[in-house]
This record gives sequence, C-alpha cells and structure tokens, in this order.
Amino acid sequence: MQENWSPAARAIAIATGGTLALSTARLGKGLGIVPAMAGIVFAARGLANLPVKRLFGLGASRRGVDIHKTINISAPIDEVFAFWTDYENFPRFMSKVREVRDAGMGRSHWIVAGPGGTAIEWNAVLTNCTPYELLAWKTEPDSVVQHAGIIRFHANHDGSTTVNIKMSYNPPAGAIGYTIASLLGWDPKTMMDEDLARMKTMIETGKRPRDAAKRTRAAS
Repeated sequence: MQENWSPAARAIAIATGGTLALSTARLGKGLGIVPAMAGIVFAARGLANLPVKRLFGLGASRRGVDIHKTINISAPIDEVFAFWTDYENFPRFMSKVREVRDAGMGRSHWIVAGPGGTAIEWNAVLTNCTPYELLAWKTEPDSVVQHAGIIRFHANHDGSTTVNIKMSYNPPAGAIGYTIASLLGWDPKTMMDEDLARMKTMIETGKRPRDAAKRTRAAS
C-alpha cells in the first residue's frame, strides 16, 4: 500500500511477478491468462516503483512516468534557445519523432513512432516561453499521450549553456504500458539520453548526426 517500495520489496516483486507470469503463461490462454497478467502487473509495480493508479494511468493526468535530464552544451545561450524553439529541429535529432508541425498560436502537432512502428500523434501547446530562460508545454486534453514538460536554460561563465529538462507523461495503459514497451525495446528514458547527445552534437558542430539523418530519410 506504500507509494514507494524499498529496494528489497521491489526485488521480490520483480522476481515473484516474473516467475508467476512465465510459469502460468505456459498453461494456455484459458487457465494461464489471469495469473500471468497478475504476475506482469506485480513485476511492473516493482520495476516502476509507482502507485497502482499511476501504474495504470488511472487519474494520473500527466504523471505516469517522470524524466529529468541535465546536459551542458558548448554554445551560447541565444543559439541553444533558438534551436529549441524551432520545431523543424526535433525530427533531426530525436530518433522517434517523425514530424512536428507548427499549428500557430503556440500550438504544435507531433507524430512519433511508437512501439512496433505504430504512429502516435498528439497536439501540444506552449504554457510559458521566456526568452533565454525557459520553455514549458503540455498536451491538449484529448491527446492520446498526456505529457507536460519544462526546459530551463542557464548561461555559464565559460560561454556554454546548461539545459535542464523535466518531463512527466502518461503513456497508453499508464506506467505499466511504459514498462512493457521497455521490455520490447522502446525505452523513452534511454532514447532521451541518445537524443540529447545528438542535439548537443548538432548545436556544437552545426552538422546533423548521421544516424538521425538516416532515420529521417527512412521515415520520409
């Protein structure tokens, strides 16, 4: 019933849930489906360490999964801020973003490649845009993936810029959907690390990373 489980409790949940899911799945669709699903849920609760409501996305709004990243870029703050405010840059360094369209009035339409190559679309709106300080956004209420985020920019004495990114999102089926997607090789947290590394390279060198360019052509 606790919101956060201890490392020992999480380890027990992951081991017990995984064993239950694997052993009962062999019983077939009739007898094994219920205990197998219970095992998956129990293991997901241990992996995500989130309350049940957030695990399933029930009343969780945009707080299904939280991501916090900080990166330092060897470029002045005006260049970094301008890069992040240009929607056309995102498909160039974000591996799963196929297209971002500026809908005007601070609104944008996103098309992202989800697990299994499925296309996921949503609309987002800027909630705060303070030049050279911060950008904040959230998805519109009817979006399939509910999420919100804030990016803070800090100019350093050596001329570089520190970018601090905080995002919260609620994927389809809540955090359990995120956990299952991670097992299938679609891990947003890992992908963000890779995307930010490509973004850093683009800003510092002015060149698009080769791997991002290949993905863009393939998507087109």
